Amino acid sequence: MERLVKREIQRYGAAAVKPNGKRHAASSAFLEWAAGYDEGGLNMRSKVLHEQWLAALPCKVLRLEGDLSVEERASAIIAQMCRRS
Repeated sequence: MERLVKREIQRYGAAAVKPNGKRHAASSAFLEWAAGYDEGGLNMRSKVLHEQWLAALPCKVLRLEGDLSVEERASAIIAQMCRRS
């Protein structure tokens, strides 16, 4: 959440996201949604909903999770592509 708050401030400016700022309502709504993403149910855009959608896909899904470097991500993608050949 800290990263998202910093991104909102960087993207729109501190004054815009503070109370009475022109982006406050939108920023607050986004941050509230983001805070509930991991625990939310099927009635909202949530991790559970996205996991259900991924499980129903007819193709393989490559998961790149965690704090990986660009090189690590690229290597995982290339390795997966080579396994498919």
